[in-house]
Amino acid sequence: TEESAQQIVLMLLALNGGKILHDDAPEEELDDVEFFISSAGGSVSEMFTIYDVMRLVEERRDIATFGYGKIASAAVPLLASGTKGKRHIARHARLMLHHCSSNVSGPHPNVRANFQELKKVEDMMVSLLAQHSNLSAGEIFNIFSKNTDEYFSAEEVLEMGLVDKII
Repeated sequence: TEESAQQIVLMLLALNGGKILHDDAPEEELDDVEFFISSAGGSVSEMFTIYDVMRLVEERRDIATFGYGKIASAAVPLLASGTKGKRHIARHARLMLHHCSSNVSGPHPNVRANFQELKKVEDMMVSLLAQHSNLSAGEIFNIFSKNTDEYFSAEEVLEMGLVDKII
């Protein structure tokens, strides 16, 4: 949700010294930010908000991600976008991917405009997942094109390159 995304962003910024940008290098080595993820997903827009702040924080310190329970939909890119080598998933966790969705209604022009925006957002999500995995954009589109929720085990997620280690 927008509220939970704002809370996460504020926590990430606090761990980044309260700033978005830093001109100076840290004097000492900073500990990793540990980001625990167990979520049914939610708003893709809010996911991109968190993702963008993660990238800023990662300029100063590594982000170790830990997926447990159910990691679904918009939560998947956050798990995958941790610092390479520091992305973890619990042995019995389940990951789920599917098409982006929208609850749009109203006049035809609004529905059309929202459909075009949804396609753009889904393309951005596919690109992000491809960037942080061993999968190509085409392989991710193939998963999405099944038009159903697709579940994966920790072993499958590791093989896909979305994480680096099963814990």
